Amino acid sequence: MNQNKDEALKLAKTTSIELLDEKKSLNEILQECKIICKHLGISDKNTWIDLELNGYLGLYKTSAELYDNLPSYRKTNWSFYDVYGSAVSLPPDILVLFGKSIIYQPMSEIENSNHLIITSQYLEKFNEFITKHGMDHASKNLRIHEARISKNELKKVIDGIKTRIQEFLDNLILVLE
Repeated sequence: MNQNKDEALKLAKTTSIELLDEKKSLNEILQECKIICKHLGISDKNTWIDLELNGYLGLYKTSAELYDNLPSYRKTNWSFYDVYGSAVSLPPDILVLFGKSIIYQPMSEIENSNHLIITSQYLEKFNEFITKHGMDHASKNLRIHEARISKNELKKVIDGIKTRIQEFLDNLILVLE
């Protein structure tokens, strides 16, 4: 066990430096975190690493359950567009209900994207709600064709993941030294 502990400590320190240097992708850093967990026999206590690597979509049965269990750094703002590609501004009360997107994609997809687009098939419940509860003729007939998550919003998600990884590594180093 001591040899595994020593290997884990050495790898945690190296990985922490690599995270700060930004020479490796976050996907590679997360893979190294998995190896550290295997050395220490704590993989089952760190399922968040697999979720970051593989995405959160398959784990939860409903989008509400996904939203409730998703880390806060994976909840971002998004912009809405109609079928013609024109931005659609939504009233504040609707934004309260639908203003936060959920970034459930795997880390490799997030860090290699300039933006994410959520297509109309995932916005049906939203469009149904608008049709039923719209305040006037225009809002009742509004259809959101897609939602976009900008590069700036994705950067916030990436920064949140970096912070979580750094906290994880810092805690391991502290315990192992």
